[in-house]
Amino acid sequence: MELIPQGESILIQGGILALAILSLLVSWWAGRAGSPVLAIISRWLRWIFIAILMAGAVYVFGWTGYRFGVLFFVAMLAWFLVETAYNWLAISTLSRSELPLFPKFEENDGGEEWPTDNRFLKLKDWLSANGFSRRQALISHLEDLVLMRVSVYENKDQTIRLHVLFLPNARGSTAVCFTCYSSTRLGDCIVTDNVFLPFGGFYPENWDVERRPWTRALSSLVERHRARIDAKAEVLMPFVTSPLEQINEDQRQVELLNRDLGFLNKRAEETELGRLTTAGKARIWQEIWTLAYLGLPLSYN
Repeated sequence: MELIPQGESILIQGGILALAILSLLVSWWAGRAGSPVLAIISRWLRWIFIAILMAGAVYVFGWTGYRFGVLFFVAMLAWFLVETAYNWLAISTLSRSELPLFPKFEENDGGEEWPTDNRFLKLKDWLSANGFSRRQALISHLEDLVLMRVSVYENKDQTIRLHVLFLPNARGSTAVCFTCYSSTRLGDCIVTDNVFLPFGGFYPENWDVERRPWTRALSSLVERHRARIDAKAEVLMPFVTSPLEQINEDQRQVELLNRDLGFLNKRAEETELGRLTTAGKARIWQEIWTLAYLGLPLSYN
């Protein structure tokens, strides 16, 4: 076992310490701010830190004759395999758990709709200033566990329905995402969102879905949705059903479609195989990676 020079060892150890501190700070900031963009940066820093830590230990103590660059590449690949195994186990656990894959909603009459945070108050001011009025507050939960709160707004013509999604996390903070819906006279549904959660399934053929996880500003997302409407050049139809009826019917249709297309197992097979097929698990696994490290969703149509 041949040790490397002390100066090079100190340099590597200093780099490891600096990355550890930076990774922890960004991870804390991402959790507190509920920002998926910061979360992506945090994951890359964690991956690089772990790879440098593993490669540095092997290189500094001279356990192999390979250069640091080779060891770093091998360590990056090793962490990829470890996280792949962890994600696959988590997906398999989800498949057999009671957590709903297509949650049902009910009207939220408990009074807890918008978190008391200055950034959320600014969103309410923007909605009011840009002609969006509140229609309904919805909630999805599993027993006492709140899965999601949704505040639904519409523009004056009732041709754009905007869902403001509040997603609680394990750290006690709340992330916010937005989904814009419009329906055309020909029966097409135009959907623009910035949801960063993996889905992996399929949407109906008449749904034109565009997911933009990197677009965090509500104003930018609404502007993009309106640009897509203009590009369609079709007459929009005002919404006539209540938000609660619409969202639950949409969830029902999407669930049936994904069962027909092989994303979900047949109900008779769920006890033995779980709810997700192998192909469904693979699609979710793929989207976990693309969203977690690139902020890119799969193609859903």
